[in-house]
Amino acid sequence: MKRPPFVLVLVVICALALITLYEVTRPPVFFGSVINPPKPMPDFTLQSIDGQVRLSDFQNKYIVIYFGYTSCPDLCPTTLAGFRKVLTILPSQQADQVQVIFVSVDYKRDTTERVSEYVRNFSNSFIGLSGTHEQIDKVTSSYGISYKLNDPDPATGFYSVDHSASSFFLDTQHNLLATWPYGITPDQIASDIMLFMQN
Repeated sequence: MKRPPFVLVLVVICALALITLYEVTRPPVFFGSVINPPKPMPDFTLQSIDGQVRLSDFQNKYIVIYFGYTSCPDLCPTTLAGFRKVLTILPSQQADQVQVIFVSVDYKRDTTERVSEYVRNFSNSFIGLSGTHEQIDKVTSSYGISYKLNDPDPATGFYSVDHSASSFFLDTQHNLLATWPYGITPDQIASDIMLFMQN
C-alpha cells in the first residue's frame, strides 16, 4: 500500500528540520587547543626597531605570538609563512584586527634590526621583537615556552636554538584564547580565528 505523498513530504520536512537544528546548536569545532576559561596574560616590554613595545600597546587587536629565532632553518619560516597565508584567507576586515608578533629567543644574535628585517620577509604588518636574556626569560615563562641556545660550532661559531613551536592567540583584552601546535594548516587557524571573532 502506497503512503500518501503528503506523509513523505512531512518526513522530509522533519528530517531537514532536525538537520538544521543540529547544525545550529552543535558547538563550534576548533582545531587548536582552546583555553577555557581564557587566561589573562601579563603585560611585557620588549624592543622593536622603532623602540619599546608593550603588549598593552595593542588595543582592540587580536594578537598572535610566536617565539623563535631568525637563524631557524625550518619551524620559524614555515610558521610565519603560514600566518602570512592566514591573513589572506581571513576577510579583510577581520585580518585588519589581527597583529602577528614574532619574539626572538636568541638574545645573543638577534638585534632589533635583524628581527625586523626577518619578519618583513613575510609581511610588513608583522612585528619583530627582541630583548635581553632576562626580558626573554620573563616573557617565555609567562607563555610556558622553553628554549635553549646550544653550544656554538668550534669552527664556524654558529649555534642552533631549541625552542617550543606553539603559537598563541590572544583576544583584544589580552586573554589567551588558544594555542596552535606546529604543523596546523593556515585554513585551520583562519577557521579558529573566525569562530573566536564571531563568538
